[in-house]
Amino acid sequence: MVRKSNVLMQLLGFNLVLLLCLFASVYWIKFIKSSVMEYSNIKSDAYDGTAYPIAFVPNWLKSKNTNKSIDFSSATLGVDEFIELPKYDTRLLDDASGQNKEAILARYTYPVVYMGNYKLDYQEYAWSHPGVDIRAPIWTPVLSIANWVVIKVKNTETWDGKYVVIRHDDVKNWGIIETLYSSYEHLNDIFVEEWSKISRGDVLWKVWMTWITTTPHLHFQIDKKVSPFHPYWPYTFQDAKNVSLDFFWAVDAWLGKENAIAFTIHPMEFIQNNLAKEPKMNSAPIIDTINASEQTPNPVVSLQDPPKTAESPVLAIETPAVNVADTTPVVPAPVIAPAPIALQPLPEWVVFRDIPKSSKLFWATKYLYDKSITRGFEDWEFKPWNTLTRQEWLIFVFKLYNIALDSQRSLPFNDIKSWAFIVPYLQKWIDLWLIARNKQFRPNDTISRAEFVTMLIKASNKILINSWNAWFIDVVSTDWYSPYIETFTSVFPSTGKWNKFEPNNVFNRGQIAQILYYFSKNK
Repeated sequence: MVRKSNVLMQLLGFNLVLLLCLFASVYWIKFIKSSVMEYSNIKSDAYDGTAYPIAFVPNWLKSKNTNKSIDFSSATLGVDEFIELPKYDTRLLDDASGQNKEAILARYTYPVVYMGNYKLDYQEYAWSHPGVDIRAPIWTPVLSIANWVVIKVKNTETWDGKYVVIRHDDVKNWGIIETLYSSYEHLNDIFVEEWSKISRGDVLWKVWMTWITTTPHLHFQIDKKVSPFHPYWPYTFQDAKNVSLDFFWAVDAWLGKENAIAFTIHPMEFIQNNLAKEPKMNSAPIIDTINASEQTPNPVVSLQDPPKTAESPVLAIETPAVNVADTTPVVPAPVIAPAPIALQPLPEWVVFRDIPKSSKLFWATKYLYDKSITRGFEDWEFKPWNTLTRQEWLIFVFKLYNIALDSQRSLPFNDIKSWAFIVPYLQKWIDLWLIARNKQFRPNDTISRAEFVTMLIKASNKILINSWNAWFIDVVSTDWYSPYIETFTSVFPSTGKWNKFEPNNVFNRGQIAQILYYFSKNK
């Protein structure tokens, strides 16, 4: 009897395992496919050319169309208000004369170029933005650029926003057959599901302002198969924090530039080199007739986004609006997880959360921010009590005095990788001031007051004062840094404690902000 009972228990246990496996296969296979491995049994249709990810944009030459809050479905945007997406042409993007209408349209449409920055200087391959930003009104339909398989849909409002990654098999890129991955970011409505096949020209999602952005646009990029993840970004929050930059201002310091070039391709160059002769567009401009107030939520603007100064086209021509029926496919809205509570926007006069206007550091930190010397941390604080590292201070000095990074010399330091973003700063530093005897730079060590003052005085080109007067009891005339401290003290009110300078101690970020601000006014 006991033996029979044991057999029954074993059978029951076996059946329970089968049930658990069935449950896992039904409810977890989608998660496993999208987050653990790439499911490759689904192949896209044969590659037959490309299409632009956005077909039409408003005519930016009409000033009323440059309003950031304008809605693609707005009654003020009739069909005759739209133009085809301007060609991405570096010759037009380089034209800042304001006289060429085609250049004005191109520069306004593509505010951030491939491997560009957020300063809107339209220079490619100089910085570390791995995609192209395409300006478009909210709710603008975004199209599939080719026949693809959707491999990832991020449809929840968390820190990295909503985006889609799609895979294309066996595409010819500069004569090489390979697999590419395109990413579309800052989206709202997403009409596709993971592991579905889609065709070139299909309307897949719409432009919005999810993730970190200040104006409606599509971030569009194409990754290579060798990219470690999709969408690829060349550095992390921690990488940027390590050099006292926020996540996006690190782009302007070309952080991770080499990796971005290695793992991505020029997305607009790829599209324009492979445009299909007869694009399979599912729609002309799609103008929704639904009341915009019923479908448009209040945008949440992240405080982490670097401010962008857009070029404002001129000319104002008013055109009567034309209503067009909605041709957007009716697709059930996806279930969206509750969004996290967003930080409230700061008052216009506040720069850093921890520096109120009443603070003695306010104008100094505002100056550093306005001059792009520092942008604080990812929580939008300045953290005045923190210290600076040697590499952070080097960048601060170069930015304060706008020193050109034009040296090509080799470096003697064995603790600096050849691809590190600090390399051009160190090359120029050696050219100008440093006789390098050490084999290590120690980039992450804190910088002493003596080192700080020496670098600052050398960068300022101020005439050294060496009167041999005993300013501080802990600085003697034979110390190598003595004339630099004396010169510094003659310019800036002493930060010494009583009669000590404490050359081996450190300045905090608040003290450094005051010093830099003072020196900026007394160059």
